[in-house]
Amino acid sequence: MDQEIRVSVICNVYNHEKYLRDALEGFVMQRTVFPFEVLVHDDASTDHSADIIREYEEKYPQIIKPVYQTLNQYSRGGGITRRFQLPRAKGKYIAMCEGDDYWTDPLKLQKQYNFMEAHPEYSLCVCSTQWLNLQTGIIENRGQISEDTDISLEEIILEKKGRVFQYASFFLKAEVVNSYPEWRMKFPIGDYPLAIMAALNGKVRMLADVMTVYRFCAPNSWTQRMDQEDKRAKVCVRMIEGLTALNDATDCRYQEVITQRIRRHQYTLALMNHDLNALRSDELKEIYRSRKLVFRLSDVLRCKYPNVYSKLM
Repeated sequence: MDQEIRVSVICNVYNHEKYLRDALEGFVMQRTVFPFEVLVHDDASTDHSADIIREYEEKYPQIIKPVYQTLNQYSRGGGITRRFQLPRAKGKYIAMCEGDDYWTDPLKLQKQYNFMEAHPEYSLCVCSTQWLNLQTGIIENRGQISEDTDISLEEIILEKKGRVFQYASFFLKAEVVNSYPEWRMKFPIGDYPLAIMAALNGKVRMLADVMTVYRFCAPNSWTQRMDQEDKRAKVCVRMIEGLTALNDATDCRYQEVITQRIRRHQYTLALMNHDLNALRSDELKEIYRSRKLVFRLSDVLRCKYPNVYSKLM
């Protein structure tokens, strides 16, 4: 076997004790004809995440390569992947998976590697993902496809049919991940602009095989934090800033689709600010009128009587 690392897996961890073993098992069970490494970054977890990582480091020293922070770095400016993970990645390709998600197919890396090696015009290969709701325990089949297909830049920007694909399924050329144009830095999240950047630098392929699981609605997770109106409003503002910067950086070549996405964030922002006039403005009235009656009534209730809405919903 060629000993050169071909794939670097990036796994960022913070207080993922309850879920971390699933993620690590998904890594070490991978069957490949090439060497790969798993770069685990523990951001000064206050639970037993670091102990679990050390256990796997001892058992799989050629695969698990951790960093243990003593001070939380996310709270000191974020940029965990950019600052601590990518500088030590040796692979031609980068795969992603947070510590609370996991892989279910032992051939995931091999399948994506085979595709990317055979099709150098592609910059990103993803796959179908199951969504596991931790509040209900129900697995949801969102955005799964029946056959392998290309995903267009328009679909990525608009996130048609919900989120097109999940971060845990990302498999990219390293040069794409390592590029940080100014517009990418303006976004409050990492996976969305990364997928856009991949589509700007090559083609994107989605494999129909269901090979990953995305957990959502976990305590202190992104999805749960976005239930708080003030935080969701701030994210909307930064998403609008990021999309505006993207539009400028691409010389307005994708202005129509970017504007559509900006309008959606403006609509959400108006909801979070309880601004009914904004919902019915010339810019947003098309979205307002396109919503089903029950949702329009819910939007009006949320804006005019937010306390009543919060009790009911």
